[in-house]
Amino acid sequence: MASSLKDKVAIVTGSSSGIGEAIALAFATRGANVTLCGRDPERLKSVLDTVVEVSGGHTDRFLTMKGDLTDSGVRKDIIEKTIEKFGRVDTLVANAGQAGMQGSIHNATEESYDAVMNTNVKSVFFLIQQAIPHLEKSKGNIVVISSNVTSMMMPFGAVYSISKAALDHLTRCLAVDLGQKGIRVNGVNPGYIPTRLSRALGENKAIIDKIGELDASKTPLKGRSLTVEDIAKAVVFLSSDDAGFITGENIKVDGGRTFSGAVDNLPNH
Repeated sequence: MASSLKDKVAIVTGSSSGIGEAIALAFATRGANVTLCGRDPERLKSVLDTVVEVSGGHTDRFLTMKGDLTDSGVRKDIIEKTIEKFGRVDTLVANAGQAGMQGSIHNATEESYDAVMNTNVKSVFFLIQQAIPHLEKSKGNIVVISSNVTSMMMPFGAVYSISKAALDHLTRCLAVDLGQKGIRVNGVNPGYIPTRLSRALGENKAIIDKIGELDASKTPLKGRSLTVEDIAKAVVFLSSDDAGFITGENIKVDGGRTFSGAVDNLPNH
């Protein structure tokens, strides 16, 4: 698996923190060239320093792209600059996402709804559209980072949940649409991890802590918590030649959490 990624070119969106950072690091340690994408220039620089270090100082193997993926110009630049620097794209990891407590039927606004859907669905759809000609040339693949909330109810986060459900079905649709071009499309559905994204669910720390406690208590696979490295390993597998005949799959990495029911009994929010 490691050797199949050597000298490949991967684009990882949302790679300035959390799951995206772990995915970028996993590609870098396996010899891939990586385009790092994020909105925070300081965090992006920190991740760049880390991947350069693990690569043995090969600064030429990495490109950083700062910007918001809801901007069509940013999406266009990510693809064009990657091709300009590396000459190809083998894997596109659509990881960047947005959550928000203003996401239930009771408190969502049109503005909060659009913010989540534009980041989680629209930007992914059109970034993939930009990448298709180059992925067709390389017979490459796409990995979409979704969530296990597509398989269980999250009552306070309906907008986030439906945005991720849309990504799951987009994965299946694109597997059919792009399979004839030799492009594989798969998804990874992580369970709860206290990354920057999950902390963005709200300012009420009691809610965030309670979610973590309930999630851990309901996860069948005991002994440890889910980590960003667990997600990165799944992405690396799906991007590798070892997954060469796998497409249209949404793989849950959550220790069996979705079999135990929804998060409930939360404090008032």
